[in-house]
Amino acid sequence: MSRTHLLDQALDRKAGRSASLRPMACGFAATTWPPQDLCWILRGWGPAFRLRTGVSTTTMQSRMPTVRIGRRGTCATWIPVFVVGVSLSMASPADAQRAKDNAVTAASDAFGTVVGNQTVGLYSPTNARGFSPTQAENVRIEGLYFDQQASTIDPYLFSGSDMRVGIAAQSYAFPSPSGIVDLKLRTPGDTPGVSTVLNRGPLQQYSAEVDTQYPLTDDSLSIGINVAAAEDFDYDYALRSSRRAISLVARFHPDPGAEIIPFFGYMHNTEHAETPLVYSDRTHPLPLFEEQRLPTQSWTTWAWNTSAAGLIAKVAIAGPWSLRAGLFRSEQQEAQNYNDLLLDVMPDGVASHVMDVSPAHTSSSYSGDLRVTRLVSDDTHQRELTFAVRGRHVNRHYGGDSITDLGTISIYDNVSVPQPPLVFSDRNSDEVRQTGVGVNYSENWKDRASLGLGMLMTDYRRTLRTANLPASTQHATELLPTVSFAANVLRAVTVYGSYTRGLEDSMTAPSEAVNRGEPPPATPTWQIDAGARVTLRPHLQLLIGAFKVHKTYFGLDTTNRYTQVGDISARGVESSATLTGPDGLTVVAGGVWLRPEVKRQISERGGSGNVPVGPVPRTINLNVDYAPSFWKGWATTMEWTALSSRVETGDDLYSLPPLVTLQVGLRYVFKLFNRPFSARLDVANVTNATGLTLSPAYIAVPQLQRNYTFTFAADL
Repeated sequence: MSRTHLLDQALDRKAGRSASLRPMACGFAATTWPPQDLCWILRGWGPAFRLRTGVSTTTMQSRMPTVRIGRRGTCATWIPVFVVGVSLSMASPADAQRAKDNAVTAASDAFGTVVGNQTVGLYSPTNARGFSPTQAENVRIEGLYFDQQASTIDPYLFSGSDMRVGIAAQSYAFPSPSGIVDLKLRTPGDTPGVSTVLNRGPLQQYSAEVDTQYPLTDDSLSIGINVAAAEDFDYDYALRSSRRAISLVARFHPDPGAEIIPFFGYMHNTEHAETPLVYSDRTHPLPLFEEQRLPTQSWTTWAWNTSAAGLIAKVAIAGPWSLRAGLFRSEQQEAQNYNDLLLDVMPDGVASHVMDVSPAHTSSSYSGDLRVTRLVSDDTHQRELTFAVRGRHVNRHYGGDSITDLGTISIYDNVSVPQPPLVFSDRNSDEVRQTGVGVNYSENWKDRASLGLGMLMTDYRRTLRTANLPASTQHATELLPTVSFAANVLRAVTVYGSYTRGLEDSMTAPSEAVNRGEPPPATPTWQIDAGARVTLRPHLQLLIGAFKVHKTYFGLDTTNRYTQVGDISARGVESSATLTGPDGLTVVAGGVWLRPEVKRQISERGGSGNVPVGPVPRTINLNVDYAPSFWKGWATTMEWTALSSRVETGDDLYSLPPLVTLQVGLRYVFKLFNRPFSARLDVANVTNATGLTLSPAYIAVPQLQRNYTFTFAADL
């Protein structure tokens, strides 16, 4: 996964909500070369593919081995993989599932694509055009509206995602101003198969994943199960972390015109020795630091469980009419968690040390989307009329934290402090009920033009229950129109444009706010964009577009309360180029030039400038994948990312320097026992560049040092 997207995830999580597919690919990490554990890994993965069991391939056909994933001399994690033995006894291999995962070759543009454990592109689920689509609740599952309360998108339940902005968003009947994250379920196919993915890195991360699918009947019912475990996966937030996960997806075809997909995913996460959250004082520049070397307390912990479940149905009703529906459940259960805060960090590294301990909280939601569509088409013309009903019901708990001031500390001193006594207050709750009824009409003239018109009437009601105060209710009814068009002005040139209004959520209150954890209400947003796509068949596609997004701006007022302080807009230009060259060359390149601006109606703490902290004015990303046939399975990859300077103080007087990172990789795809295997070594931040990135909540995340990731995948 690219370092840019890892930074996006880190910033989002440290701002109070993470929502991205985490890098769970088998990784290898070390700060020196060669990494000491390389021989250990290779000894365990011999030519007979023993999977660290000492069991030969022949023996595996008659035994149920266990894969051991753990440090030398320990038995921390054991994962049963009897499905491996079952799969090796099959008469014929299944089609490749994970060994040939490649986000670069799968990307249709440079705006963001996730395939398995790989991510490419300018945007991510937490960063698009200067905003976070996930925080805005613009997540979809197979195109259907989904309210996500889990802090992490399940990387085992979903095979990947696509970012939908610009012309790519016009395929959605009801787009959103901040962009759409479209998640793809790991839907099982009609052939049996098992894939394993073993990971080492970055840093000390290691993990294993077993992904299996099996048709229970000849043509109507298939089931897929994914089991995974990871250690030290949350290296940006804790010195030690552990994850166990299981997901289940079934696909049922009762008749040729109907498909039903139930699914369930669950993750159990624990952490120890939490690394502190570093907050700027908003007026002074920050010093450089390494996350893993911050003063960390051994007694701090985090634990949370996430789950996602749902049912998707697709039915051909009669003639041109069809129905698509989804009903979803999302939940996050948090234990008593420790937030180690380093506030108001000065240039010399001195900070105020505060321990914020939050009591057990639960956030949950039900959401649903029902669409009835009438589609009439011939060889040159297509008409589509969609009626939609969607809604969500959200319940969240927050507050009641125990806050202890531990005095001043240097971020460079590894100082241990005793565990403070805990004094909790009453918790608060937030309940949201939102429904929407809409209609969308589109016409498409083949190779000529398309036009889309939509209207969504949404009713939003939020009830805030604060201890010792009467409940407060906010109610709004909004009419959200959408207009889009595309026209082929030349054979190879398509121009497009759109206007969209929305009602979107924002980031929850950060830990330094007096109302920490409070979710702000949804507020109206709008977006306008236009651009052109040039397709030089069959190898080159170019995209360039301009846009403006307008939203409500939330920040800390002079009393340190997180509240609405004004408006924020982002104007910009985005571009994409994808090249599929001869003999295995793929290039995906893009750039974003952004001009964000804040207009305040009330005073913001430390904020007097017009440029908000967080968005990067210029981002350039280049990905190259080269796998020529004469290399006989070998391939090389390269990713180059350049971030411009960006403001780091609320008065716009200080800026972080530009940050340029380079990642290179080597991949080998081969067959063993007539089954596909792949081994991949990636070196991230080759030049060992240093730098910081700031979130809109003034939380700093450093660039990870040079690191190594080794990924081994097999389709058995």
